[in-house]
Amino acid sequence: MLVLFLLVCAMPASAAPRVLLDGQPLSFDVPPTIEQGRVLVPMRAIFQALGAELEWDGATQTVTATRGRTTVILTIGSKTVFKNGSPVVLDVPAKIINGRTVVPLRFVSEALGAGVDWDAATQTVTIFSGTSPAEESQGVAPKPETSLIEREFAWDYGGKHWTWRLVVPEEAYTYYTNLKRPPTDDYSVYVTDPADDAFISCLAARLKETAVREKYSPKQTVEFVVTFVQNIKYAHDNVSKGVEEYPGYPLETLVDQEGDCEDHSILLASVLKEMDYGVVLICIPGEHMAVGVKGKDLPGAYYEYEGARYYYVETTATGWSIGKIPDEYLRAKARIFPLVPRSVLTHKWTLKGAAGGWLELKVEVSNDGT
Repeated sequence: MLVLFLLVCAMPASAAPRVLLDGQPLSFDVPPTIEQGRVLVPMRAIFQALGAELEWDGATQTVTATRGRTTVILTIGSKTVFKNGSPVVLDVPAKIINGRTVVPLRFVSEALGAGVDWDAATQTVTIFSGTSPAEESQGVAPKPETSLIEREFAWDYGGKHWTWRLVVPEEAYTYYTNLKRPPTDDYSVYVTDPADDAFISCLAARLKETAVREKYSPKQTVEFVVTFVQNIKYAHDNVSKGVEEYPGYPLETLVDQEGDCEDHSILLASVLKEMDYGVVLICIPGEHMAVGVKGKDLPGAYYEYEGARYYYVETTATGWSIGKIPDEYLRAKARIFPLVPRSVLTHKWTLKGAAGGWLELKVEVSNDGT
């Protein structure tokens, strides 16, 4: 027992990891730390050491780092980051420690073209900065333009006028518009997709902060969010998108500032889910989509699902209170979609002749869900 105790005490478990860049030690005003097996280091120091340029948006708590032809976008508290427009899910998000924003060292280094090696025995991270192909062949590569989309929203609630400003990298919006629509009428997959969580979290946080400051009740808080969504313009898909049916991801609806019943419902469900309310999607097959909010002893129409009441919320126009349902849907049968990740399996196959009279069948199965 004594030997084991001495061995454990001899391990430098509490010592901060060392970071070497091309053989030279890096110093930080906040020591590196290890969380869930990932080394986190101060954001500005590591990006500058790697020769990246930084842009900070305090409103959305988003940092954009550019090195050569590579652009990385991170949002504080979000595990989803974007590298050249493509989402990447991290094990540990960027966060604030002792007043400094820290980021996962391996990801940011490798994303910006550097190599990373970890020595567990000495608790040392070695970074090899490398040189991007563009820098080798052309000297200094031109900095790509990071286009931002800005949107303003306005609505009235509780006798006051409210506004909210959204700033979204164009590449994030383009990522979603280029996605194939999953072949399913269970639109919960648009709610549970994680790539736009950072933007939905930001919106939900702002709405929740306002509700707390205004001392809204839980019901008033839901009404506040519902009114925000109801004030987004209604537009049929065949007019706005040129197709008969185009369910949009929440970020698409926010940027487009318009959508039909499923778009409004997907957005509202995403925000309320982020705010920890019980929410489901209500689908009236072939006709309409709305949201159900979990409640008890409230007036109005509701659906029972797994032992709980979900009160109907109309999302497409202002003036519809919780529990108020259009007459044409009052007695219609509805399907309830819980907001949980689900698979959407698709397949394709090829058949061709092979030697000896055999037939070769090849089937590829993919999951287009969440």
